[in-house]
Amino acid sequence: MFVLIICLLVSTAAYAQLPPSAKVLPPGFVGAETNLGGTMLIEATKPNENFPKPHSDQGIKLQITWQKQPAADMILDMLAKQPEEPAGRITGSATREEPCGIKPYRDGVLLCRKVLTPWIGAGRFPDLVTWRITWTGKGSGGLFTVEINNFFGAKETATGWIDELIPKITNPK
Repeated sequence: MFVLIICLLVSTAAYAQLPPSAKVLPPGFVGAETNLGGTMLIEATKPNENFPKPHSDQGIKLQITWQKQPAADMILDMLAKQPEEPAGRITGSATREEPCGIKPYRDGVLLCRKVLTPWIGAGRFPDLVTWRITWTGKGSGGLFTVEINNFFGAKETATGWIDELIPKITNPK
């Protein structure tokens, strides 16, 4: 019984570290929260606008995570100093990724990957270019991560969403 009470208290404390999705998600995103004890997770999706035909839109994936992490400063330092992964193919796919920057950003680290998916099928169409942009920063006794994946458009738009989310999740009111 004592263990059950402790688990409930820890999970309640972790839940308070990330605001409800309705308070933080950018317009158009639909998502839900998951409490995994020491980790809180918001997963959301939204269709891409002006997605090129004939490629199939898998939708923009947005994931916000808070994880209890007493060594957040050390982890951020390691993230900032690590070299970018080189360009390469995604296993089992014709899709390839290219690095597009890793840098200190808004009291955290911003990592960018350009994802290129070739057209496979009848006719000739240009490669589909989407972005995977991840920000990791600290707050509330842990690490926050915001990842935007499969975004079609200007990477500055996706970075702008991250800019809007950072104060909402690190300084909730």
